[in-house]
Amino acid sequence: MLQSESTSSFKRDVKRLLRKHKNMSKLKDVMRLIIEDSAESKIMLHTRHRAHALTGQWSDCSECHIHNEGDWLLIWQRNDQMVVFLRTGSHDELFKSI
Repeated sequence: MLQSESTSSFKRDVKRLLRKHKNMSKLKDVMRLIIEDSAESKIMLHTRHRAHALTGQWSDCSECHIHNEGDWLLIWQRNDQMVVFLRTGSHDELFKSI
């Protein structure tokens, strides 16, 4: 199991999603899979949530989709025994500045 942290950007994203009445339990479920860091959780992340490494400016990060919520993503970075949740939101919200 990994330790976890959240950036201030991630916390702002969560507040924005709460105002849009998004189901935060779905986000928490995916975060638990990432923190769990077991073989089963990694398989679930790749098959159900389409987890993958990012490229370019985000090359040291990973991204996945939140359940079947369409365009709702989670971006995180893993360092040794720590995972840092960086951003969550739609493609447009997360990648518009790139």
